[in-house]
Amino acid sequence: MMTGTGYARSQRDKEEEGKETQEAVPEKKRVEEKVEKKKAASKSQGKKVKLYSGARKTARATASIYQGTGKVRVNGRILELWEPEVARLHMLAPALVSGELRERFDIDVKVAGGGFMGQADAAAMAIARAYVDQSRGNEAKARMNAYNKYLLSGDPRQTEPKKFGGPGARRKRQKSYR
Repeated sequence: MMTGTGYARSQRDKEEEGKETQEAVPEKKRVEEKVEKKKAASKSQGKKVKLYSGARKTARATASIYQGTGKVRVNGRILELWEPEVARLHMLAPALVSGELRERFDIDVKVAGGGFMGQADAAAMAIARAYVDQSRGNEAKARMNAYNKYLLSGDPRQTEPKKFGGPGARRKRQKSYR
């Protein structure tokens, strides 16, 4: 029975020799190199970031808060430049109600899904939750609830699903007789 050509056997021998030379490096050095790389990556981050979520209908928002000067960005845009104005005012409400907390923290919000007002509601909820979590005591929570009870708990209303017999959730086909 023939096991193979001499060329294939010599190639296998070379691969095995290469494996032996790699194994000659002590395991501890490999582990130390990996640990050093991980430590360097964590030191470069430096900032402590917390994430908060908000949702309204099909819109979802995630806010990250960290020490800063009071900037609020939504999808990379400064909140004061956000359009339409109604949505901007709705998203600014938690920052204005929070008072002095706004000047101590920066917030970045990422919003996706839904329409512009659903996104505004979701972003406002995420911003409000971030400010309340960073505050000491229940004063900020009480102020948010006094301003709008849905800023922290969410709005439970959802669109009703479409039913059979018509074009929408409630509307039915009209009858022209009788």
